[in-house]
Amino acid sequence: MLLSGMLLLYGQLLAQGRTITGKVTDESGNPIPNASIQVKGTSLGTTSKDDGTYSLTIPASSKVLTISAVGMAEQEIPIGDKNMILVRLSTRLNMLQEVVVTSLGISRDKRSLGYATQNLKADQFNDRGQVNVVNALQGKVAGVNITNASGGAGASVNINIRGISSFTGSNQPLFIIDGIPISNDVDRTNGGPTGTLGDNQPPNRALDLDMNNIESVNILKGPAASVLYGSRAAAGAIIITTKKGSSQKGRAEILVNTNESFQKATGLPKVQNEYGQGSNGIYNPGTSNSWGPKFGSTATVANGLLVGGVAVDYNPYPNNIRDFFETGILSDNNLSINGGDAKQNYTFSAGYLYQKGILPNTGVKRATVKFGGNTVLRDKIKLGGSATFTNTLQDGILGGNGQSSMGVLHGMPRSIDLQKYKRDKTWKNPDGTNNYGVTGIENPYFGAYENPLKSNLYRIIGIANIGYDVTSWMNINYRLGVDAYTDRRKQIFAVGSGRVPAGQVLDNPITRTEVNGDLIISMKKNDIIKGLNVSGIVGNNINQRMNQNVTLQGDNLTIPFFYNVSNATAYANGSLETTTLQRIVGYYAQASFDYKNYLFLELTGRADQSSTLPKSKNTYFYPSISAGLVFTDAFNIVSEVLNYGKIRASYAKVGRDAPPYKLEGVYGVTTYGNNVANITFPMGSIAGFQASTRIPPTKLSPEFTSSYEIGLNAAFWKNRITLDVAYFDEVSKDQIVDVGLAPSTGYSNVTANVGKMTNKGVEALVTVSAISTRNIRWDISGNFTKIRNKVVSIFPGVTSFAVPGNAFTGSIPTIQEGQPYGVIIGGLIPRSPDGQRIINPVTGTYQSTIANQVLSNPNPDYQLGFTNNLKVKSFSLSFTFDFIKGGEVLSFTAAAYKSRGALKETAVDRDKAHILPGVIPDPNNAGKYLPNNIEIPAQPYWQTMGGLQSEFNVYDATTFRMRDISIGYDLPATLMEKLKINSARIAVFANNVFFVAPNAFFDPQVNTQGAGNIRGLDLQSVPNARTVGAGLKVSL
Repeated sequence: MLLSGMLLLYGQLLAQGRTITGKVTDESGNPIPNASIQVKGTSLGTTSKDDGTYSLTIPASSKVLTISAVGMAEQEIPIGDKNMILVRLSTRLNMLQEVVVTSLGISRDKRSLGYATQNLKADQFNDRGQVNVVNALQGKVAGVNITNASGGAGASVNINIRGISSFTGSNQPLFIIDGIPISNDVDRTNGGPTGTLGDNQPPNRALDLDMNNIESVNILKGPAASVLYGSRAAAGAIIITTKKGSSQKGRAEILVNTNESFQKATGLPKVQNEYGQGSNGIYNPGTSNSWGPKFGSTATVANGLLVGGVAVDYNPYPNNIRDFFETGILSDNNLSINGGDAKQNYTFSAGYLYQKGILPNTGVKRATVKFGGNTVLRDKIKLGGSATFTNTLQDGILGGNGQSSMGVLHGMPRSIDLQKYKRDKTWKNPDGTNNYGVTGIENPYFGAYENPLKSNLYRIIGIANIGYDVTSWMNINYRLGVDAYTDRRKQIFAVGSGRVPAGQVLDNPITRTEVNGDLIISMKKNDIIKGLNVSGIVGNNINQRMNQNVTLQGDNLTIPFFYNVSNATAYANGSLETTTLQRIVGYYAQASFDYKNYLFLELTGRADQSSTLPKSKNTYFYPSISAGLVFTDAFNIVSEVLNYGKIRASYAKVGRDAPPYKLEGVYGVTTYGNNVANITFPMGSIAGFQASTRIPPTKLSPEFTSSYEIGLNAAFWKNRITLDVAYFDEVSKDQIVDVGLAPSTGYSNVTANVGKMTNKGVEALVTVSAISTRNIRWDISGNFTKIRNKVVSIFPGVTSFAVPGNAFTGSIPTIQEGQPYGVIIGGLIPRSPDGQRIINPVTGTYQSTIANQVLSNPNPDYQLGFTNNLKVKSFSLSFTFDFIKGGEVLSFTAAAYKSRGALKETAVDRDKAHILPGVIPDPNNAGKYLPNNIEIPAQPYWQTMGGLQSEFNVYDATTFRMRDISIGYDLPATLMEKLKINSARIAVFANNVFFVAPNAFFDPQVNTQGAGNIRGLDLQSVPNARTVGAGLKVSL
């Protein structure tokens, strides 16, 4: 109804259309067939005939024609009152003629760059139903690894560009929107019963960005590309440019975009439905296992009743796990108004996103309003700015680990009718306590409805620009940006919950404010000497960030169902407040040289002064140099095959400062153990604090990463095939790490610069224009990424330590010398000389494990992406596949299904004896081994194969996936004329369409930890979701 009303309201303002005719030729006057002639900003267009002529009926509101052809430079021509438009296109020898947004929001000709970037336009990820811009990049960008935390509503997404470069710092790229840095952090909730393991999966803050407002995304991959942004872009940068107002004179353009879709859980393991709850063939209501009697048998249950008797509901419920997941709903709507003329423009956008998650009682709601504009005063002064207001609400439940909904659900007994608790709303007893078919275990619905986490975030991103053209070759620009948000979270553990039986409330307001100012002086002079153009910038940057995280933890609730900290009778040490303030002042300069548009040289330098480093070390400099040679132009290479070739090389060094307050000795709340009981403070009215056991460093310096890159760009057969390939070699030194000390020093650790890590890799992007005719356009692109990471050294006497933020025991994400970053360290079963596992001859199960062994490596061997775009007249088809080879995941989800007897395979020959694969020591020949022949029952067999720390839960994460597909149709221009609208497009789409994981019985592309440095762990995660939907886009 909204759309219909707007059509009626604005349709009356449109006048009758008219027909434009003309001809498209090349520089010599030869006709160009199959050239594309399109009304800018719409899907309305046509192609030229064999003689170059065309005819196009357009609405009267049309302002600009965009004309393009294979191998030719694109043109935009104002329509005005003309009825005939003749077009002469120039040869586009350079496949890299496109303009991309680079550091500091500066637009550059890609031809001139000496480093790798990749640019995606909005139409490359529109019509996909994505709500997080990071997800939209999956499978489409070389050199980038992206992994979902899970399929939960608003779950975070991890992104790394060219691997891991810091032991303990953030390895997420810096996010830039319209020239200013913004937060893409994942703010974890402090306190609670299980810390990191118990966390709900909060989103990375890119979720707050309305994708309907995004015009393009440019990925700066290496330090040479992002050095101007300083320390924070050490891991690369994601440059987001939002849509601006129209610069064409005339009335406003109104765009309405709506997408409606549904989601279903995917990748759930197949379960058995032959055996029910119990252990060792005997019914037992106190266990989560399905090792009980066979359904329909007459086996005796624990209380003497027969299975199937009236006192015991002992029947299979084949879908009890799958039916817990609901049909998710995703609705994304946006209205934007854009207008202006040659000197000023404005834009307004309002959007609303509603997502009902696949888990009960979960979802995301996001309202976004943006307005902005630009104007030119007296032809020299340029003013501009924008403000974006966002309110994001997330309703989540705890993910992973034991007593969470997911920890109970995965592998639950096959004989429990879980849906009856939902139907009757009996997941809790009349007194509010938990009610479930397993004694002492929390009902998954109790966790979902009674232990929620609610987040209410308000965010503003404000940008103001003022520029002054001093001369024709110099201008001064000042840009001020503010990114501020407050996220008020409340985590509830109801009385009677499995995790906190006495009840608990966590109030957790999180505030982040970032202020960034850049003063930039830009200069450009052409023909300094004949053929030599020089440009440069000098600038100053001031960046200040304030973070505050307050947690008030109230335990032992008195009044049932009153979830307020004032209802608590105890306030734990989990109640705390952390506030950090840090500032960086930077000075930078860049000089670019362009000789005859085929030889390019660029020198860049930046010096930062950081508040988190000692005064003697707080100013540090890092340079970059890059060069490119278009050898086809330099040596006048004329070929029917190779029409463009460029080699490039770069070197860069980038620094990274320390976390706040590493320089000071701090005091914490005292806890004293006297071998009888712990004494905690405050005790009564007495406060107690003790000094930190960490030595404040006095010589701490920045981490540094040095990067070398060489690359080749080439185009063949009039740009029908293009190639962009790069090799990079990065060395990261002086890692900022808390190093352990001997107890004799009186301290536990000191923050120091230690260690060395390397990243070497190859990335490639190939695009093919397979067909380009009047009615058909078919473009194909493929990308390849291969990265090898190695921890070379750590510290004398220290060869490994846990990745910071880890809360796991037994299987620990680790930084270990000689290994890739983040390998999982745990226990491995002893092997015989020929590599077979050794069996304990007494128990028939494996011998005790050897500790501190490499269990798994989360880093993939290589990645491939493939994108297809086909347009036939008004129809379009686009899809993306990706293939991730290798990498390993340690799956506690798999362990639960196997050890609990729920996995389908556990029912095979359950009543027969099993023999574990391996060997037993030969009692007659020391050091020799015999094939294992010891028979054990099915239950210990599978529990051995599925123990929580078992190497049998490590799976090869190789996955082939159809990432997305979209089918669109541009409604006919004749119909648009009758409806008095510019254009309309409908589309159907799907995400996560299907996957094939040949070495795992589940979807291995999840990571419970979410965005961060810990990878390759599936701790009973929420499965990924498949999305299917449809969209409508209308231009008025």
